[in-house]
Amino acid sequence: MNRVFVTIVNRHQDILRYIIILGSTLVISFFFPKSGIFKYDFEIGKPWKYDNLIAPLDIGILKTEQQIMEEKEWLLEGFSPYYRLDLNVAESQKKKFIEAFHQKLPEVRQQSADIDSLENLQLGLSILDTIFSTGIISLIDEHKSFPPSKEIAVLTQDNTADKKPLSELFSIKRAFDFAKDSLKAASRDALGFMLPLIERALAYNVFYDDATTKKFQDELFDNISLTRGIVQQGELIIAKGAIVTPEKYQMLVSFREEYEGNVFGMKKAQIIYFGNFLLTLIVLTILAVLLKVFSREVWESNRKHLLVYFLITVMIVLISTLVDTDLPILYAIPVCIVPIVLRTFFGTTLALHAHIALVLLSSFIVPDGIQFAFLQFIAGMVAILSNVRSYYWSQFFLSNGFILLTYLLGYFALAVMQEGTFHDINFANFGWLGLNVLLTLLAYPLVPLLEKGFGFVSDITLLELSDINKPLLKELSIKAPGTFQHSLQVSYLAEAAASEIGANTLLVKAGALYHDIGKMNNPLYFIENQHPDINPHDELTFEESAKIIIGHVKEGVHMAKKYKLPDVIIDFIRTHHGTTVVQYFYHSFLKNFPQEEADIEDFRYPGPLPYSKETAIVMMADSSEAASRSLRNPSSSEMENLVENIINSKIKENQLVNSNITFKEITLIKKVFKKMLNSIHHARIAYPESNE
Repeated sequence: MNRVFVTIVNRHQDILRYIIILGSTLVISFFFPKSGIFKYDFEIGKPWKYDNLIAPLDIGILKTEQQIMEEKEWLLEGFSPYYRLDLNVAESQKKKFIEAFHQKLPEVRQQSADIDSLENLQLGLSILDTIFSTGIISLIDEHKSFPPSKEIAVLTQDNTADKKPLSELFSIKRAFDFAKDSLKAASRDALGFMLPLIERALAYNVFYDDATTKKFQDELFDNISLTRGIVQQGELIIAKGAIVTPEKYQMLVSFREEYEGNVFGMKKAQIIYFGNFLLTLIVLTILAVLLKVFSREVWESNRKHLLVYFLITVMIVLISTLVDTDLPILYAIPVCIVPIVLRTFFGTTLALHAHIALVLLSSFIVPDGIQFAFLQFIAGMVAILSNVRSYYWSQFFLSNGFILLTYLLGYFALAVMQEGTFHDINFANFGWLGLNVLLTLLAYPLVPLLEKGFGFVSDITLLELSDINKPLLKELSIKAPGTFQHSLQVSYLAEAAASEIGANTLLVKAGALYHDIGKMNNPLYFIENQHPDINPHDELTFEESAKIIIGHVKEGVHMAKKYKLPDVIIDFIRTHHGTTVVQYFYHSFLKNFPQEEADIEDFRYPGPLPYSKETAIVMMADSSEAASRSLRNPSSSEMENLVENIINSKIKENQLVNSNITFKEITLIKKVFKKMLNSIHHARIAYPESNE
């Protein structure tokens, strides 16, 4: 048990990486199709390119969508939509009629004193009762074209349905005409008095019942058979080389549906999931091997490793979710977001490997997987290759323009190849591809969010940090102008050297600009900021002076954290002196106090040592630039010897042992420093005197 515990503790980083891979595999395989994958591709009008296909079991031939739609339309022709009779309308309108009758009656009696009010009131109410009990129907727009013979199911208060032809129900106009005829037949004298009152009392009381109609429609549609005929077990479905006719096509579609939904009685859920899991594990394991071989830095960082697998997993889940919705937006899925983001953080090689893995996995999820994979692969390649200078907004939009052009040309080529004609191309997909490219622009605001979430720094952020108008650098230029100029020179040297050996130039430049910000707190104690006649170290002991000089590293780290600089920039502050000794004050102590024993640790920087090519470059550039300032009118050879001695001393003191930098690269860096420092200090080559 102890051995297991020790192994876990010692290899916990490796174990976490394997957990990340396994977790992504479990999630992705869960979102894979839960049915078997049909292994045949076929199209109407194309020959069957496989062996003779024999039905392994009885297969019901599915009806086409068109056939099902026609059957639904036929059923709807004889279907009676449901309307509901509202009894409250009759009661309400009759009350209004009675009130209006009594208001009008005094005026009428002035003209005809012998009018029988009770008889006329009862006559009006009788007419309204007849009209409302029959029903005044409010037809919805789609039913207004119904013929008078079309039957309507009228629901009463107790939910019993009475089917009536439209001709037996009133419209407002027919109800008015009925009232008019009834008044003429009963009492012509009351016609002019009663008809306006009855007209104002007329109102719809039969209304469309959408919920009940849909309920019975669904029940009707549920009884539609989805099959039409059967293919018997052992019957030939299609022979090799035969043309896929519409009839054969429907047989093949039926066979595919039966196969993918049945898998012939196997324990399909467990077996299919195991297959999905194994397939995903193979792809993600190969990706892990590629990371280990070609992107070692990413492999060894669990945060970086997690980001790669997180982005792939999220995109697969998104693709699977959108495919399951059956919406026609397959080509709008912005798959290129993943390679663009990974290219921004980790470079071209890793982005390409991750994109290949993503395309392979997604091809098993979407319909027409080969076509989808081809389009996404070429678009992703263009996204990676055209996104070289991703820190410029103009490059973002130019890159997306190339992606759009690639999508459009790729889809057009595939469509022409498959259809054999320009007329049958689904041009709506060009619009979805355009939306895809617009959504791909989300990759760029996504970068800073991922930076904060995973603690990375992108080229965009590094470029922003390199702006000398940033508040911290502006403050440095004011408080310690000599240090600021020194930092600028170091950044030029370091950037040129990084470019020469293929290191991260933006990271080196930003790190060099901030490496000495700790000198702002005590600028006059550093020689580049001192007045020629004033040196505050004259009032201090050598140990105190060394403590102040060494302290600028700690002060710089504290200041960088206060201004929330990224950790990768703070690392340059920590490491730019490594564990070297403040030689001037150490040797001054030995010279002035030869009898005393000096503790060299009092004069040593705390470290750590540089851990990368970039931090090593800044250390060498810092020491070389600072030392070059001590030379007065140096010759070219003096400058070159200075650079050689400074960098060789770093090697001799084992300051570069933790950085993955080679002797060949160090040689190239020396050449760059010599050339640039000679140019900066205008070092002259000593020419032989002329004999003339």
